Amino acid sequence: MASEEGCVALSDGKTEPVSHTVDLDTVLRLIDELAECDAALEVLLARTATALGRVVGFRTVEGVVRAAAPDGTGGGVERPSHAATHELPGTGRVWLDVDGMSLTGDETALLLRRLGIAAKVALLAQGSPAQEGDTALRSVVDPTVDAETRARTWLRLGLNEASTTTVFALAGPPGVAGAFVDGLRGLTPVVLHAPVGTVQLVVAKELDPGDVPGVPVGARAAFAGPCPAADAPQAWQLARTALRFARPSTRARGPYGVEEATLVDAARLGGYALLAETLSAEQIAPVPDVRQLGRLVDDHGDDMLVCLEAVAATDSVRKAARLLHRHHNSVAYRVERAQRYLGFSFTEPYGRTRLFLALVLRRLQESGDLYRADPTAGGTDGSSTEPPAQ
Repeated sequence: MASEEGCVALSDGKTEPVSHTVDLDTVLRLIDELAECDAALEVLLARTATALGRVVGFRTVEGVVRAAAPDGTGGGVERPSHAATHELPGTGRVWLDVDGMSLTGDETALLLRRLGIAAKVALLAQGSPAQEGDTALRSVVDPTVDAETRARTWLRLGLNEASTTTVFALAGPPGVAGAFVDGLRGLTPVVLHAPVGTVQLVVAKELDPGDVPGVPVGARAAFAGPCPAADAPQAWQLARTALRFARPSTRARGPYGVEEATLVDAARLGGYALLAETLSAEQIAPVPDVRQLGRLVDDHGDDMLVCLEAVAATDSVRKAARLLHRHHNSVAYRVERAQRYLGFSFTEPYGRTRLFLALVLRRLQESGDLYRADPTAGGTDGSSTEPPAQ
């Protein structure tokens, strides 16, 4: 059935209003507000789908499809056979799942027409949705971008400067950011991600970091916050610094112990942050304890590192064994061997501190490619040690 303009059609011929109630005025007001603040197309579709409780989507004239489900997800969402559509000549087609909605034909036409206009505005303002979305997110954590521009960009992304956000940094095998973000959906009203060099940036709104369900196997992760979105550049730098201390995840579900260093909280770094900011992998490589630790791992495997991390995190071998769920003698044997390689006792004054420093330096050596250390850095003030992301 077509509207009076001939633009709207129900592809299965259904016109009867059914039970799902929609506050049309509220949804139209939301669409207008998103258009006025230059919201990205993905944000427009996701927010509209959530408000309607229905799948919505857009197909460009080039055949590029963007869609969103009521829970905010977009991957794999397909147009239903009973969708209503609205054509935008030269631009594309917007569609909406109307099955079970209590809107009349005229109301559906008005909703789709308004959504189509907002989608066209978003496309004209942003160009390629995926690329522009990534660029927008990178710009809000770039300290070289002026505050006014960052404020406008946050609005395009569906947040504002006062929104409470947690900023994550991830590194690892391909696909880790997508898997990590999928795990956050349902826990946060907004979650965004984009690559920044070799690291993945993830921003989540109103998320308690303690609720993060897990980190994909092989990935390293760190976070800063929660904090106002206006502080995102500082939070991003802190998260990047904390990522240098993270170790690859060995299991996809948490919770994780501090000694596992799977999801590192930047707030716990203290003075150790200065090491990550000022020491490169090349500077760390000649340190005798780090070299001997490397020989130990080469000869006896990564399990030795797991054991030593637990020893450094506790004040006795017996406690380390309990933490690892291993027999005391098994841990004691590894400690004795490690002490021979490193040339000092872990029980002597500051022995565990020296062991932990060697372990930390090894982590920094292994993560030296994540960003460039700056010997002149003065602290974690949010300043970047690399050129802004392009």
